[in-house]
Amino acid sequence: MQIPAGVLLDRFGSTWLVPMACVILGLAAFYFSWIHTLTGALVARMLMGAVAAFAFPAVGMAARRGLPPFMFPLMVGLADIGFGLGGVIGNFGSALLQPMLGWRGTMQVAAAFALPMAIIALWLLPRQWFGAAVVAKEEANAHGGLRRVLASRDVWLAAVIYGGGCGTVYGFGSMWNQQLALAWDWSPAQASVISTSFFIGVGLGAPLTGWLGGKFGPERPLKWGLWLTFVMLLIWMKPRILLGPELPRLFAPPLWFDSANVGLIGLGVASSVLAFEIGCRSLPTRLTATTVGVINLAGVGCGAALQVIPSIVPEIMTSERYTEVQAAHLFFVAALIAAIIACAKVKRVPRS
Repeated sequence: MQIPAGVLLDRFGSTWLVPMACVILGLAAFYFSWIHTLTGALVARMLMGAVAAFAFPAVGMAARRGLPPFMFPLMVGLADIGFGLGGVIGNFGSALLQPMLGWRGTMQVAAAFALPMAIIALWLLPRQWFGAAVVAKEEANAHGGLRRVLASRDVWLAAVIYGGGCGTVYGFGSMWNQQLALAWDWSPAQASVISTSFFIGVGLGAPLTGWLGGKFGPERPLKWGLWLTFVMLLIWMKPRILLGPELPRLFAPPLWFDSANVGLIGLGVASSVLAFEIGCRSLPTRLTATTVGVINLAGVGCGAALQVIPSIVPEIMTSERYTEVQAAHLFFVAALIAAIIACAKVKRVPRS
């Protein structure tokens, strides 16, 4: 739904679409809390995902219409962190409420937030950020604007960049704690410290690289970030492949080293949010939501794929040998190489 959501937002504005999406999201969450069948659960979850797809394109539209151009990369970076913080708050709240209310009651509490979210979107956000755009004649239907977005070379390069970076965030960050604890003699608590440092790096890196991109242009901060991730990922892999888990624990890197290493991986890969600036800058403002939707679809799709692809080799996901587990990281190296190549193909635009 990323692309349909973006097309609808560009064509009709989000003055009503975003509040409607909030309400539908709440109703779907409430329905999910009551159902007792697998089919109903799948329908509810798919509906929740479909209306949630309006969020990121709407943020991109607001940032590009309502703020100076140099602030667009920073706002996208801050929005990326906002979505991450929302997930953290949701998980924390769920952990507190579930023992008292159960998972169904917890879902109903979450659903209750939809109405105030809709009211805020409807009454408090400036209309010039979310009104329907003036549409060119050739883009008067949904296909016209989408064709123009898909014809842009920069949009395709941005999609590859964000796909490689976002895919690494989702995939690399999702396959840990258990494997770390089993394969390299970390306790579950220590494994959690290492994985948490990755997301701290992502949280710091997205607004930092967004600010640098707005100040100096997106090309150099993006290139530096992707290369930092690539080098740190190789460092993460190489000592373990050479030493192997059979050697005494004395030869393993200490916890602080692994945490710093993984934090730098997250810091660098967060620079992929600059792909939105690269994709949007050559297109008119009225196509921002569609462009963001196309690029975000690449990130979400690659993220889903890179969570699943390592499991194609069963020995990787079930092994207690860290050399086998580390082999899964080669998929992320390949994704980063694709992103680095796409970044090198981006033509630099002088800052005005």
